[in-house]
Amino acid sequence: MGLVFIDGAHSYDYVLNDSAVALRLITDKQSIIIWHDYGVFEGVTKALNGLYLHGDRRFRDLKHIAGTSLAYLFSD
Repeated sequence: MGLVFIDGAHSYDYVLNDSAVALRLITDKQSIIIWHDYGVFEGVTKALNGLYLHGDRRFRDLKHIAGTSLAYLFSD
């Protein structure tokens, strides 16, 4: 996949699962994962913050788009 857009269930566990699946789906160095509802739903925000701080090293490049509820990660 070149693009994975995550806007499913907003609970912490679902976001972690969807994020793990998304990492398996992306294959190209130009791939991107986009999450919706960051900063809106507690489960989404907590999960993404946790992945950024303590998750797989690939999540260290996770970014929030200021003024939106979107977060993204480019594969490298």
